[in-house]
Amino acid sequence: MIGSNFETPVMYQDLANSTMGPLNMMPGMYGAGLYGGYPQYLGGVQLPRQLDNDKFQTMKQKENEGKKTLKIAGAAIAIILAIGSLGRIRKGIRSAGGTGKYLVNKWNDLVNWVKGNKKPKATLWQKFKNFFKRKPTNTP
Repeated sequence: MIGSNFETPVMYQDLANSTMGPLNMMPGMYGAGLYGGYPQYLGGVQLPRQLDNDKFQTMKQKENEGKKTLKIAGAAIAIILAIGSLGRIRKGIRSAGGTGKYLVNKWNDLVNWVKGNKKPKATLWQKFKNFFKRKPTNTP
């Protein structure tokens, strides 16, 4: 757009802007000469297309803001999940008999999962019987 930059006079502005291409003109204006019969004041010299660096920088800035927002959202979700799983982990540590035993059990579970070793699962009947089994009391 000619004259849109009010800080620079029109004669010093770069008029070979990428937004003003030959296809933006009306179809009836194409004629014998270049750009519809207008005289060529440049003597056949064509100006190279200018890169829209400001648009490129704006697109990059928006992309970086989007990545930053995604990282913050991911960190927030990870923190929420970590806080939510603290009770279950704490219960597992207590039932294992300490942090060391808990970590060893988890490591063995991971190794068995990678190797494909499966623990025998209790049948439904066994689970039913264990539900009604007496639990030992911890009285000294």
